[in-house]
Amino acid sequence: MRGKFIQLCMLIGGVWTLSAGGVDLVYRFPTGNHALVDGRGEDFLMYCDRTFEGVKSKPWEAGGYGMVRNPFRASDGSILYSRLHEGIDIKPIQRDAQGEPTDKIHPIAPGVVAYVNEKPGLSNYGRYVVVAHAVPEGIIYSLYAHLAEIRCSIGQRVGNGNLLGRMGHSGAGINKERSHVHLEVCLMINSAYDTFCPPNNNHGLFNGLNLVGIDPSPLLREGYEGRPVSIARHWETLKEHYRVRVPYNGEPLDILKRHPFLLRGHLSPQTASIDVAFSREGIPLGFYPSQEKTDEPKVIRCLPFPTPQQNVTMNRVKNSSVDAALTASGRRYVDQFFRQRETPPPSPTP
Repeated sequence: MRGKFIQLCMLIGGVWTLSAGGVDLVYRFPTGNHALVDGRGEDFLMYCDRTFEGVKSKPWEAGGYGMVRNPFRASDGSILYSRLHEGIDIKPIQRDAQGEPTDKIHPIAPGVVAYVNEKPGLSNYGRYVVVAHAVPEGIIYSLYAHLAEIRCSIGQRVGNGNLLGRMGHSGAGINKERSHVHLEVCLMINSAYDTFCPPNNNHGLFNGLNLVGIDPSPLLREGYEGRPVSIARHWETLKEHYRVRVPYNGEPLDILKRHPFLLRGHLSPQTASIDVAFSREGIPLGFYPSQEKTDEPKVIRCLPFPTPQQNVTMNRVKNSSVDAALTASGRRYVDQFFRQRETPPPSPTP
C-alpha cells in the first residue's frame, strides 16, 4: 500500500497536508491492542469514572465513539447521553515497572504528518499528532492524542510501520491509570478556519473545533481483515438526524471543493439555498442544493427523541422535532461550513 502512496505534500495555511486524490486505504490498529475484533470491548476501550444517580462506576463503553458520556434520565425513563466522545480511547497492553504505558503508536494508514502539538498544556488533547491521508474522496485526517512523547515531525511521510510516539496520559482529566491513546478519524470543516478562528487558537487549522470525527472502529475492523474502506460508501451508512437549510450566495464552499462526494445534486444559478444533512454527532452527511429561499439558517427536518433536542445534538438543535431550531451554538457550527477565507485588514501606514 505504501508504494501506491505517491501524493505530493504541499503547504495549506502554513501546515503540511496532501494534494487531492488517492486510493481506498486499509486501516490498521495504531497499537498492538486488537481486542476490538474479538468482541472484547472492555479490554480495548479505556473506562471513564462516572457517578450517575448516586452510583459510581467505570464504564468501558464511555471510551467508545458517539453520544456515550454525561448520562441523564429521559422523560420516558430511558437513559440517554448528552456528551459526544469524538473518537475512541484505546487501552494500553504494556506498562513498565512504574505503571507507565509503553505502547508504541503507529499511523493507521499511510500519510503525511500534518500537525504536531508538543506542548500538552495547550490542549485537552495533551501532546497530539495529526496525519493527513489521501483517499478518492479528498483528504481525511487521523488524530492521536494524550501521548507521552512524540517521535515524528511535520511533513514526514509515514506508513503503518513508522513510529508517531508513545502512549501516555498528557492532557486534561487523565491520570496514569487511565492512560490511553485517543484516536479520531476526521474531516476538516474549513481550510480557511485560521483566518476567522478565535484569537486564542493555538493550533491553526488543526484545532479540534475545526475537525469533525467519525467512528474509527468500523474502519479498523475492516482493516484487520485486510479490506480497504471506501469513505464514500462508509458515509452512506451514517444516519441523518437533522437537516438545516442555509442561504447560499453562489460562492464555492470550501468543504465541497475538498470533498465533492458530499454534494448531492448540482449547484446552479438558481440555487438559493443548500440543505445540509447532519448526524446527531454533527457529521455533515450531504449538501443538497435547493431553489427554496431562506433569510437565515433554519432546521427543516429533525428526528423525534424523548427529550429536548439540545440534549442529544451537542446543544446545536433545541426544542422538539416539531419546532426544532438551531441554538446559538448550532448557528456558529453551521456558519463554519459556509464561511469564506477572510482577508486581514491592511497594516496601518507608518
